[in-house]
Amino acid sequence: MIDRRLNTKVTQNPVSERTTSSDAANAGLQRPERDPVSDAIAAAADFAAGVQLLDAGDFARAESALRGALALRPGDAQAHYKLANACKEQTKLAEAERHYRAALALDPGHAEAHNNLGAALQLMQRAEEAAASYRSAIVAKPGLSQPYLNLGRLLQQLGRPAEAEACYAAALARGLDAEVFRHLLDAAQGASTAQAPPAYVRATFDGFAQQFDRHLTDTLDYQLPEMLGRMLRALSPPAQLDILDLGCGTGLCGEQLRGLARRMAGVDLAPKMLELARGRGCYSELALAEAGQYLSAQAQASFDLVVAADVLIYIGDISRLLRETARVLRAGGWFAFSIEQPSQACESYRLEPSGRYAHALAYVRGLALGSGLEERSCRDVAIRKHGAQALPGQLLLLQKAPN
Repeated sequence: MIDRRLNTKVTQNPVSERTTSSDAANAGLQRPERDPVSDAIAAAADFAAGVQLLDAGDFARAESALRGALALRPGDAQAHYKLANACKEQTKLAEAERHYRAALALDPGHAEAHNNLGAALQLMQRAEEAAASYRSAIVAKPGLSQPYLNLGRLLQQLGRPAEAEACYAAALARGLDAEVFRHLLDAAQGASTAQAPPAYVRATFDGFAQQFDRHLTDTLDYQLPEMLGRMLRALSPPAQLDILDLGCGTGLCGEQLRGLARRMAGVDLAPKMLELARGRGCYSELALAEAGQYLSAQAQASFDLVVAADVLIYIGDISRLLRETARVLRAGGWFAFSIEQPSQACESYRLEPSGRYAHALAYVRGLALGSGLEERSCRDVAIRKHGAQALPGQLLLLQKAPN
């Protein structure tokens, strides 16, 4: 999770053209004395422009503006930090590391730089160095929640669950994001809960909304939206469906289904994800809500198709969701969704150490029948990668009985 926050204004022209020493020499001119005041103003303008571009997701232009600021003010720790973030977002990881370390050399107590250096090192498969950076961030600013989250998850991936538990417990003891760390501690300790708290879902997604699509496709090899789209198009449905996309995220499923939609509504708990979904232009309605609450507020028989790709991993007890989905579907309507396969045998669902829920297929099938939904298709799929391994699961298609 990367921290890019800084509240500041921005000028219109982020990078100014300046005469270089070689330009002056070529012109046969002596280089003029630099005006410290003008340089400070120009550096501040470039820095502010770079920060705004970074927050807007325009990472290449942000990098250019921040390099301009550093050319005038090379000893600015915050400019190195922000430039490192811009490089990190473009997967220029070695360059990001260089500028995070430059920031820390100037400001050793910069907790966010320690944390984000850890994230870059982790992406470079330097796990122990990453863990050390996260720990340095915690020491520098014990009230910053991100390094606890990053360190705990890394320790779990490294097969050190006791250390991960201690990390989550320390965050709770500090009073940091109680819902988030309580959920993760429950998962690490093997406790059973019915549903992930909304705060956990928001923390999981809003922190990296801008790079979410790239992370899913490039790092996690996530192909569920494409698989779901192919499955539904194979039914040859009419291209005039009222569609509900539960947990729509940035709209990856919406892109796949827009050709089938007369109307498409998207629902998600993460505001920044919804902003990106809105930019795709395929939804007629977007709602900030929990899936079950949104379904309960909809009229009976109001949708022809409901989809939930990689959504049930945040809900353990899905009985209410299936009942409400059946209620809002019209006769003959479809419900397409994915589930993750439990890592250990269970009768219903299991909260995995990852913080995700996995469901027994027999449990899902029983709830579907009890809700009046008949199974039309079930195929084994790879949900996503977890480390180097593909996570197994199922992609299901249920249908409400026609009249």
